[in-house]
Amino acid sequence: MSKDIYDETESNQARFLGEQWRIIKKITAEKAMKPDILIIEREQQFLAAKDFRSKGWVTRNLWGPLNLMYEKFILSKLDGIAQIPRIIGLEDYNCLLISRINGDEIKKSRHLLSENFFDQLLKIADDLHSRGVLHLDLGHKSNIMVDHHGNPAIIDFNCSLYLPPNTIFRPLIRLLSMVDQYSILRLKIKFRPQDSNPSEKRRVERFLRLRKLWIFDRLISKLTNSIQKANRPQ
Repeated sequence: MSKDIYDETESNQARFLGEQWRIIKKITAEKAMKPDILIIEREQQFLAAKDFRSKGWVTRNLWGPLNLMYEKFILSKLDGIAQIPRIIGLEDYNCLLISRINGDEIKKSRHLLSENFFDQLLKIADDLHSRGVLHLDLGHKSNIMVDHHGNPAIIDFNCSLYLPPNTIFRPLIRLLSMVDQYSILRLKIKFRPQDSNPSEKRRVERFLRLRKLWIFDRLISKLTNSIQKANRPQ
């Protein structure tokens, strides 16, 4: 399995939004369908760039633009919700600029978690669901960020689902929102077991059994393998 390569770059410069920015960190993704992530700074303003421009032809011309435009659409539905990245703009169709979440992944910051961290996280998820957005990948620890005060934020919405929060779709939103809620409870049991009660543990066990029937991960895996083969040098 390929892993992200964390490359600290202190002196690199790049042009974004018509200005020169300093690249303070670059996360180079080996996976063909994942963008490189650049953390950039100019005059004490920090942004994150999701950049597919170094990827293969199929990703640059098909998957990358579709992926970024979809995430831009999802984030536009969440405008105004705190602890969610804000859209800054498109550098081009293979590079999306968003506000930087100042913190680190939960697996690296478990010692910083505030006492009500997971209550706050569930509240953010409820705010997403009220807008018709289902993240569906909160079980992935890299999507949960922790700021320097121990509070949560959610990133990476390119696998999310949007359903209009109207009378027709509201029952389906309530059903699918359980995926996000149980994913958060699972993280709570892992990172703050002292705050978890037996009822939550039983609910998570049931969720894990039901998850075996969930075909979403399998479909994404097959699509990823197809794109990787298309991008592989002949």
